[in-house]
Amino acid sequence: MNKTLKSILKYIIEILIVAFGVFLGVYYSNINTDNKTQKEKNKSIDLIISELVFNKELLEEHIEYHEKIKIEIDSIIPTLSEKELYSDFTRSKFKHFEIKDWQGFRFARLQKTAYETTKTSGVIKEFDIELIHKLSDIYNFQYTYIDFGTSILDKAIGINSSMKLWDLIGTIKLMTSDLLGIEKVLLDKLNKNIAELKTPHSRVGKSESNP
Repeated sequence: MNKTLKSILKYIIEILIVAFGVFLGVYYSNINTDNKTQKEKNKSIDLIISELVFNKELLEEHIEYHEKIKIEIDSIIPTLSEKELYSDFTRSKFKHFEIKDWQGFRFARLQKTAYETTKTSGVIKEFDIELIHKLSDIYNFQYTYIDFGTSILDKAIGINSSMKLWDLIGTIKLMTSDLLGIEKVLLDKLNKNIAELKTPHSRVGKSESNP
């Protein structure tokens, strides 16, 4: 083997060694990046689970309260005459704050920090598209619930001495019927989403779930 051929082989071997070193560097860098991304994803999912569990417990508390008030108000209304229902509520013998277990016009102040942080950080892009859709649906439903609860509270605050007793009772009925109905639907959605997030499938990377 002549000197020129030996030099060529030497350079080829050196190039291969360098190329293999670069390949290994990129390979392990990608592994580290994937591991870091997966850890961030798992952390975000855990935080969202904790947030939804908190919201679920808060919602259950308000459902219990609204059901109690519903029973009370439904039993009181038949005892009120039509004349009294359409009289100024300040002159009525009926005092809503004397309703058994009354704690005011309440709705659950549901949390959204973990979900919003996941969106802002961009980690949500690593979630399975179906899971993203489900999370978007549950949080949008929460926003709708909060908006409706806020509108009822605003309506209650806006009641003044010139309004009728029925205006006050009607607002209470909104809380114990329409709002309560939304709460029960939302609770069902929360239970399903929490169960979905706790499955191993929710933590699988996009490339693994969508080969």
